[in-house]
Amino acid sequence: MVYIHGGLFKSGDSSRQAWGPDYLMREDVLHVSIGHRLGPLGFLSFKDPSLGIPGNAGLKDIIMALRWIKANAANFNGDPDRITIFGHSSGSMIVHMLLSSPQAEGLFQKAILMAGSSMELNGLPHMEYRLAKHLGFEGENVDSHVLEFLLKADPHQLVSTDLFSPAEKGKGLSMAFVPSVEWYPTSNAVLLANPKDLLRNSWSNRIPIILGANSNEGLLDMVGGRTDPKVLKMFHKYPERVLPWTLKRWCGPDLQREMGRELLECFCNAHGEQLSTEHFNALSELFTHNAFHSLDRLVQSRTAYSRAPTYFYRFDFDSPDFNFYRIRYFGKEQRGVAHVDELGYIYVIPATFKLDDSRPEFTVICRMVSMLVHFAATSDPNSPLTKPLVDWKPVNRSGTRMVLNISEELQFIPLPETPKLRFYDHLFERAGVSLF
Repeated sequence: MVYIHGGLFKSGDSSRQAWGPDYLMREDVLHVSIGHRLGPLGFLSFKDPSLGIPGNAGLKDIIMALRWIKANAANFNGDPDRITIFGHSSGSMIVHMLLSSPQAEGLFQKAILMAGSSMELNGLPHMEYRLAKHLGFEGENVDSHVLEFLLKADPHQLVSTDLFSPAEKGKGLSMAFVPSVEWYPTSNAVLLANPKDLLRNSWSNRIPIILGANSNEGLLDMVGGRTDPKVLKMFHKYPERVLPWTLKRWCGPDLQREMGRELLECFCNAHGEQLSTEHFNALSELFTHNAFHSLDRLVQSRTAYSRAPTYFYRFDFDSPDFNFYRIRYFGKEQRGVAHVDELGYIYVIPATFKLDDSRPEFTVICRMVSMLVHFAATSDPNSPLTKPLVDWKPVNRSGTRMVLNISEELQFIPLPETPKLRFYDHLFERAGVSLF
């Protein structure tokens, strides 16, 4: 099982200190965690082919690591034909991209996507030029000149510079250097089209996947929303802040604002100055739906083009003291299952403390790990520990969208977010962006 960490493509850590695999090590599995180049070091991209930097160096690091793992797995008592990659947040988006890439064919046999997918690559234009100008470059936007300047720049400044204007931050932009469609073909090109287009005929339609997210993913988008007036003012001034990344990237400003207001009306029955701290939960729910709609687009692609099973989960275990990311940003007064909270039930992280085996948190850890490892071993997540409790079935091609709801109990239920996800479908249709 090969883990790819998150961190908005600009930070993150593959170390044991960050993600201790102690729980996984109780099972019959090899665990590998991959690091890769981040920020501009991983995702600079130049159109000029003479420079040899078409983009996606960070993804190429991961592919190189996967080739090494496949070639050497047997030396560690592993099976090179039973490799599962899994990732969280931007790491999950990378897993999605690898499922799309011909370069990754045969390097893994199963995939798990946790709280991240990327049907389009939504990088902003001219970020290399903006970075150079921010660091003092005075020339024109000529690739060779920009690169020459950046190669001489202080590397610490390269990776730490904040490029976004206050208005861009108000609209929710936060990722300057991300994976991109490469400008021209090369022998090791990872992505020469958007994942959405590549997935229609991808080799990965023959392999099983698990995907899912947490029941309150959107909480971390609302940090400060109860106490800091500046947070609400951003929604007043920039209604487009609430849109999914793709709609922010590929729609004109007027349509963005219009659709942002409509999305706010759908969830809050209010927008602009009408929004108040009373809408905190509704705004959090909106951002949670953004995450689930992104995953639902991949599910729709899989049901249309794949012949392998797709297992969908919703992590919903609301611990008072073990959901560490919610606690980090909100304290113990706030309840819910925020983005990243599920990783505390798969990994030992710095905040982890020893649990008595009578606690429900201990039970959830055992079930999570057993399902993921059993899937990695057999392509079926219904492990001996959980199969007597619930039958987790793959997504159907038609009918009600069903998910495994992982809480104190395991339940196979209709996805609660489904009704409002169809509203998102209409927004994409108006924007002229196909879902899959």
